[in-house]
Amino acid sequence: MDLRHKLITARNEIFDNYNLDNSESLGYSFDVAFGLKLHDILCDDIGFTARVANSDDVWNFLSIRVIPDIVHARHGKQPDYYYRKSRRTWLKVIWWYIHLAWTGDAKSTADLIKSYTTDTIMQMIERPGLGYYTNVYHEILTQYRNYDNYVGDNRMLFRRVLILNTARLLTTSPELVEGGVKGYVERLFRDAGGNE
Repeated sequence: MDLRHKLITARNEIFDNYNLDNSESLGYSFDVAFGLKLHDILCDDIGFTARVANSDDVWNFLSIRVIPDIVHARHGKQPDYYYRKSRRTWLKVIWWYIHLAWTGDAKSTADLIKSYTTDTIMQMIERPGLGYYTNVYHEILTQYRNYDNYVGDNRMLFRRVLILNTARLLTTSPELVEGGVKGYVERLFRDAGGNE
């Protein structure tokens, strides 16, 4: 009940700050704002870790037993976002998105991802793979900002980078590439057509 109270209070603050009480639907800005609060409450208040975040049972419990009303406000009665599809469980998705974007504090993390969209979340978090290579995904989000004015389809570039990354991680250790993780990600964007 204590955790529910903290999360409901966080939701209420967001609704007040963004004037969402009369909003017909919630979107990316709510995902980011609530994701930051969720990350903060789970990590700082109860010692939540990435290891715990890998458990679908934890997310299913939070979605169904602790704050189903908040999940409902975002996604209605669609079971995929509560428990049915692991890569779609909304609380899990937004927590991991914030965790991968984390820059050390909520404000700079929000600044990093403020111009992205729900498609960015979907492409990054819902993509099949062997888990999340935290440093690489963070660097992808960081370098993706450099392509705000990309002449091609910005979303397609991001998808190509993530597809290429998924394939390369099977045989490559980014830290061992010239330039380390930063150099590895620069090559991903270049090879995906980011320098056209």
